[in-house]
Amino acid sequence: MRGGRADQASGLRRELRYGSWEFLAASNWARQSPSPLRVPTLIRNVVRDPALIRVLIALWRLPVVNLQVRQADADALFEVYFGSSRRQQLARAVLELPATEDHYLVGRPKQALRTNLRHARGLGVTSGRVSCEAWSEAVGAILQARHDGQVVSSPPNGLQSAYYVARDDAGTPLAFAGAALFGQFAVLFTMLSRLDGHPGACWARYQLHTFLALDLGSSGVRYLLVGSALREPVGNQHFQHLLGYRARNLRVQMI
Repeated sequence: MRGGRADQASGLRRELRYGSWEFLAASNWARQSPSPLRVPTLIRNVVRDPALIRVLIALWRLPVVNLQVRQADADALFEVYFGSSRRQQLARAVLELPATEDHYLVGRPKQALRTNLRHARGLGVTSGRVSCEAWSEAVGAILQARHDGQVVSSPPNGLQSAYYVARDDAGTPLAFAGAALFGQFAVLFTMLSRLDGHPGACWARYQLHTFLALDLGSSGVRYLLVGSALREPVGNQHFQHLLGYRARNLRVQMI
């Protein structure tokens, strides 16, 4: 029994967790490196900074999530979301979806998320899955309120997608999100909120994402993917950490 517990503890220490020294070092390295990274470039980086070996080992030891995707969807998946035709992806932000709210929100790590959800409910924020037409109207209203020239990603034609909107008690759209569906996993291709000082906009992101995660999880989707856990801005990494995302290596199989 002691040996099993020691192995478990060792595995927890090795995992590349948000906020750890290895994670921060890997993020700094990833943001400064070209994508895709070529082997000669990697070797030069290690020669200049031997401490990078420890980071690479942590990356290699990340738990692996096996994904199965239809050949017909493979091109859209890799070209649009992963930017590569390779069948393995390192250190992607992955959320294992819950089937029930109690399971998702339980425990001390979700205390901050539970607090943010209470703020959203207190301000009358509600979220729901909507039609593509209703989603497009909400997207237009939020982009108009932002005034920052933000461009919204859209799913490739022909892929099944799910659309979500968070609103205040007057029906004003506060945030929107969209996920492309690939059987047992989904890709969050866009998520954005207002920037005009609306009191509920900040908390709406947390409620909207929680609703989305529970909706997809209850329908049989096992994993929600976003993108590189390492290349995201610090603010997005913190957001992902509060929501329960983990850095995972992906292995994609064609079916």
